[in-house]
Amino acid sequence: MARVLVQIDFTPFTDDDEFVLGELTDELAESLREIGGEVERVGNPVVNPDAKGAAELMLGVVTVLTGTDPGYVQALVDVVLSFLQRHTGRRVHLRVGDIEMTIDRPTHAQTDELVRTARAAIERARL
Repeated sequence: MARVLVQIDFTPFTDDDEFVLGELTDELAESLREIGGEVERVGNPVVNPDAKGAAELMLGVVTVLTGTDPGYVQALVDVVLSFLQRHTGRRVHLRVGDIEMTIDRPTHAQTDELVRTARAAIERARL
């Protein structure tokens, strides 16, 4: 089965601290794992030269290696929408290749369009 890398991140609130962002990132990653995604938190190179090559995890950003099956793409979008419903006021950004989508509170019609766009972007990225 073909697999495509998708980056998912969410907007932080100004009063979010590292603990809150870490918890939300873990929650999103776990929800994506539950649908069968190979999820990783994105590393950010540490600026400190004394860090001996260590990297810290970026807060609010995960990557998922997705399948191209239409049911999986629907499940991926459902996870993102559920995350947004639990955390009102946030936005999620999906990046697949050169396609980027921002999601906040989509209508049913917009959700259908989002699924079609995500599926097309994943199909195009695997070619």
